Amino acid sequence: MISVIIPTLNEEKILGRCLRSIEAQNYHDYEVVIVDGGSSDKTLDIFECYKHKILTLPRRRPHDVGLARNFGARYAEGEILAFIDADTVLPSGCLSVLDKCFQSLEVVGVMCKVLPLEGNSIEKALYECNNVLMKTSNKIHILQLSYFSCISYRREPFIKMGGFREDLSACEDYDLALRLSKHGKMVFTDKITIYMSPRRLREWTCLGYIVRYFKYLFQYHMFGRIYDYHNAIR
Repeated sequence: MISVIIPTLNEEKILGRCLRSIEAQNYHDYEVVIVDGGSSDKTLDIFECYKHKILTLPRRRPHDVGLARNFGARYAEGEILAFIDADTVLPSGCLSVLDKCFQSLEVVGVMCKVLPLEGNSIEKALYECNNVLMKTSNKIHILQLSYFSCISYRREPFIKMGGFREDLSACEDYDLALRLSKHGKMVFTDKITIYMSPRRLREWTCLGYIVRYFKYLFQYHMFGRIYDYHNAIR
């Protein structure tokens, strides 16, 4: 079984499209685990149309996504944990491809190609550059993960390694991949393309996003933590 884990916090405007894309999968051995951090809009009302597992955290700040993901993993039942954001749209064959990737027992994590949902030419180019970076670095075994969230892990090593570091407001997926890569293969597949909203990219502007991208990587490698908590990329 694949557990699709989605952290939410006031996502009423975009959540429906995400859930409909999951319902349209041609792979049916899955569950959806929603982890809501105290939404004050109509996010929880949307869930009433779907038979999904809904968990609530007493309080969650926007940058506490690692905490929410770990909480969802704790109650998930699948052997594969697929973490996505609420602004993500999955192609119909997404879960089938992930299942095939994990048929090899040496695979502990899977990354996939990501493009902006209804993005402009500049946004598409930036996402494509990141896809090339992921694919190339994965081939030469210099792990570089995207900050775009649609990453899957095998449950046993994920739990064994303690999941995401909850003290990181950014780079938590990168950090986990580095730790997991010591116990198996992290693979990149371009057989599926995940689409996600470029809203964060537009909020920061392309240049601002790139600057913060490398800023957080620098902080992570130099100090092992992120200092700019309120402005982390999300």
